[in-house]
Amino acid sequence: MNILDTIVFEDPNKVRGAIKATIHKSGKLGFSSGAEEFLEIVDNTFFKIGFNDNTDDGNIYMVPSKTEEGAFKISKAGQYYYINLKNVFDKRGIDYKNKSYIYDIKKEKSDNTNYFILIKRKK
Repeated sequence: MNILDTIVFEDPNKVRGAIKATIHKSGKLGFSSGAEEFLEIVDNTFFKIGFNDNTDDGNIYMVPSKTEEGAFKISKAGQYYYINLKNVFDKRGIDYKNKSYIYDIKKEKSDNTNYFILIKRKK
């Protein structure tokens, strides 16, 4: 038997990049190309953005929304998508100008509602 007969080769067209988000020095929350696919971002995508005030976990919570009401619109610059959350980060005292904030993205479900948790990476 040939060893190559037992190897499962990966399809480069189906391997996602890193699924992460980063707060830029401008106050924009930018998404990697892997996150774009994972979050199913297209033109006219909206998310409700929240924080857990019961715990200081540093995470960001995102719930997809079909409408603009109470939600932030995803914008695009070049090939990358972002949400301008500068005012939100300023209000919450997140020092994005002097510190680096990178988040891994995880999908969850509660009461038939899909949502995403942006989990702050520890340094």
